[in-house]
Amino acid sequence: MKIKILLMGFLLLSTTLSAIPNWFTSDVSKEYPNYFVGKGFAKIKNGDILEAENYAKLEALKDASSTISCNVSGETINHSSEAGSGSEAKVEEYFLSETKVRTDLEIMGYEILKTEKEKENVYVLIGIPAKDLRNSFKNKIKNSISKISEIFDFAEELAENNPEQSIKKYEECIFQTDLLQDDLQIYLFLNKWQNEFQNDIGELPSRQKIEKKLITLSVTSPKSTETLANELLKTFLLQQSENYSFIFYPFEYENTGFISNFGKNFAEICSGILITKNNWQSVSYSQYQSADIVFRGKILESENGMFLTLTMENTKKRVVKNNQLFVNKITCENIGWDKIKPENLKQALSNKLALYNSIQTDNRLKVDLQTDKMSDGPVIYYYDEEPKILVRTNKSCFVRLMYIFSDGTQILLLDNYPIATDQANQWIQIPFDGVICEPSGVEQLILQASTEKHTAVNYRRENMGDGTYIDIIETDISSQIAKTRGIKMKKPEKEITEKVYQWTVFEK
Repeated sequence: MKIKILLMGFLLLSTTLSAIPNWFTSDVSKEYPNYFVGKGFAKIKNGDILEAENYAKLEALKDASSTISCNVSGETINHSSEAGSGSEAKVEEYFLSETKVRTDLEIMGYEILKTEKEKENVYVLIGIPAKDLRNSFKNKIKNSISKISEIFDFAEELAENNPEQSIKKYEECIFQTDLLQDDLQIYLFLNKWQNEFQNDIGELPSRQKIEKKLITLSVTSPKSTETLANELLKTFLLQQSENYSFIFYPFEYENTGFISNFGKNFAEICSGILITKNNWQSVSYSQYQSADIVFRGKILESENGMFLTLTMENTKKRVVKNNQLFVNKITCENIGWDKIKPENLKQALSNKLALYNSIQTDNRLKVDLQTDKMSDGPVIYYYDEEPKILVRTNKSCFVRLMYIFSDGTQILLLDNYPIATDQANQWIQIPFDGVICEPSGVEQLILQASTEKHTAVNYRRENMGDGTYIDIIETDISSQIAKTRGIKMKKPEKEITEKVYQWTVFEK
């Protein structure tokens, strides 16, 4: 894929000077050493302060969940490396779903540590006590162990006389086992890698044992994708009689945020069934906040096939329902593993692993990125689309945006772009103009912000014709990040933060 970069003028969405609270742009870790904190703000529209406060809380929750998921993933990578157990786990298992973490935090609850209102904005600081969070996940793990054991025993009882229901229970067992592993990863991070559940988890039926039960009970002929979609949606079709607006995100591969051809197409098939059978209305990604129902799917690969999981959230009633489906190896081979797995998976995972191992966040300087699709789930683009990129920081700084193509080529999109004081907390469309083109695959963006100018990146400029060009970075990006970190250590007053984003490119 090539992105053509053109020089263009700025488009400032808003440049209103605001009196930003000092704590919003300062490091509060010393003031709240026993908390995981998140910061958020919202504009007051039509004088509705309560609505602004609620939105600011959600933004702060998103900030906290992003910090936790990134920290847990990074520390898991480091711990596995130090313990010499890195080769025992799939790379995909290092990463957490930020959406799941955010949902967990919302259910567990959080404290409002600070709130402040000025003329146009409301600012909120939330905190999740680390001890309470650890205890919450400890209780979740205890309950999951008991639940998995009960579901498996029930599945065993049903196997002879009611194989269809037995299959559903075995599938639920696998789903709960994967949730348990995610929760355990967070708990081990919070509990300084001490695992008192090792024996109890070891007594649970293994994933391999459950899969063998499923293979025995499942039919051996391949199923069509339409059949799989109807089976996965069956529970939701029966339970919902009202007309809803909905958004159906592409099925994510594991917890990577990557999307495959199958994951995209299967979501489209499911969406079509909901429109045809339920007469529901599909909502575009850019309008995700208006959807009554949100569907999020996941593909979990196994030695004997794959599992498809689907979560349906009723955003108005705050009700969440799940369903899961085992797909045997014969069906997977019929679909094609090259379609089930994201393109360039090995390269993309290698890039992501290196970045998460290098990334650091600064609690004083916050940075965020959105595209014109502004989705709350996996983002996809098609050839010839022209993405618009917006950034937001909580104080004046210099922004650098780097990009990794699906083939691993690394380019510099934007360097030392200044965000002025009166542009803080505003979404700013950066001076970038690009066109999506071949090849397809997972592509990643690295956004870096610094209160001082970034040090130079070694790159070479390649002309693309028509007055356009790309700047190919000649130093590995993860090495570049590590280099920047070293400079920060020498200049402790310098604030630096980084975040990783990604989208998947498909041919139309």
